[in-house]
Amino acid sequence: MTTVSPTRDVRVALVHLGCARNLIDSETILGRLGAEGYALVGDVDEADVAVLNTCSFLGEARDESEGALAELLERKRAGRLRAVVVAGCLPQKFLPEVSARFPEVDAFLGLSDYSGIARVVEDVLKGRKVVEVAPEGVARPRGEFHRLLQTPRSHAYLRPSHGCDHRCAFCIIPSIRGRQRSKPVAEVVAETEALVAQGVAEVVLVAEDTTGYGTDLGPGGPRLPDLVAALAQVPELRRLRVMYAYPNAFPWQLCEVMREHGDVVAPYLDVPIQHVATPVLKAMRRGGTRESVVRLLERLREEVPGITLRTTVLVGHPGEGEAEFEELLAFLGEFRFPRLGAFAFSPEPGAPAAAMAGRCSDEEARERLHRVMVQQADVHASFQQGLVGTTDRVLVDGHDGARAVGRGVHDAPEVDGVVRIEDPERRFVPGALVDVRYVAADGYDLVAEPLDAPA
Repeated sequence: MTTVSPTRDVRVALVHLGCARNLIDSETILGRLGAEGYALVGDVDEADVAVLNTCSFLGEARDESEGALAELLERKRAGRLRAVVVAGCLPQKFLPEVSARFPEVDAFLGLSDYSGIARVVEDVLKGRKVVEVAPEGVARPRGEFHRLLQTPRSHAYLRPSHGCDHRCAFCIIPSIRGRQRSKPVAEVVAETEALVAQGVAEVVLVAEDTTGYGTDLGPGGPRLPDLVAALAQVPELRRLRVMYAYPNAFPWQLCEVMREHGDVVAPYLDVPIQHVATPVLKAMRRGGTRESVVRLLERLREEVPGITLRTTVLVGHPGEGEAEFEELLAFLGEFRFPRLGAFAFSPEPGAPAAAMAGRCSDEEARERLHRVMVQQADVHASFQQGLVGTTDRVLVDGHDGARAVGRGVHDAPEVDGVVRIEDPERRFVPGALVDVRYVAADGYDLVAEPLDAPA
């Protein structure tokens, strides 16, 4: 890598938007800039240059990205910033539109390993306009080691692959991040070892399609169960969690690995089913049926005793009439996912579903979303109450006043609830594992008492 020599007093602030996968990109940008000598500040008010890492998965995300960009450009016009760099999904997918709307942006960067970010900042400070948005998915991804972690040292996200081979009608992610490209197992193991060496206790696997890991590596190549088994044996790794498990072509050996390495691999799986009515799944181009979805979920509960299943559903998609929605609502009430996220459909430019007929109004979609979440609140409360009196091992993320705040095996960072433990003396540092007994449910969270000293 070519080393640049930036002015040491140039201060750069990064504004992060989007999901956990995008956070890895933000951490990489910060790591690259810091390694090249730029001063990193957490407040845009203190910065000379702002780097905005954008999300454009949904219309709301694009609106948020463009709103943040407009604010940064207003600061630049007022002389409070010298330059604004826009990176990530927004320029990768919508460069012509966003560059026309915001001509004052100094640099547009698409998705990459951001190895040239320091050079880009140096160029814009010299008054040069930079546009670097290459076709995504050309190169095989490598280990992502140049990261300045923005999570508590208790946990970090790790991306075993990039891209997605599915073509869901509502989704534009494949057109942004490209086809499935898996990292070699040795690279992912090395990344995990590097994170553990920094004090990370829990590694959370995140990808566009985590269960698709290795499908691009050819017959006989490693698959997700092989990867998880290898990661579970990394010394000092305390917990491994798998997110974004696409339900089709599920690698069933993963259940055996989860049982065999239950001391490390959390009995938790995020399986975004999106819907259960067969006609809607067909319209979504999900490739499954109600029967296949139900069989998958029931088998997971059979093969991994005590597993916590999280899912995501999408309501209001074209083809979902009232009958199909009622079918989904009834199923969610019967199966009772302990953890669930839900979204209302929005037509995304470039997604096939945007042009499909048979869509309910936005108002009706929001009403359906409300009904799902009201029902799920009762399901969630019942599950939480059922945990009261049981024991668990909680990973401490930080403190809220006199209480330690962490998560048990049932909860992933950011998307699920937390566990609160009285700790006025702050005995439980971030990354500590504390054996607890749950004593109360508090809304989406739990209250616990420690059973012994932290591990």
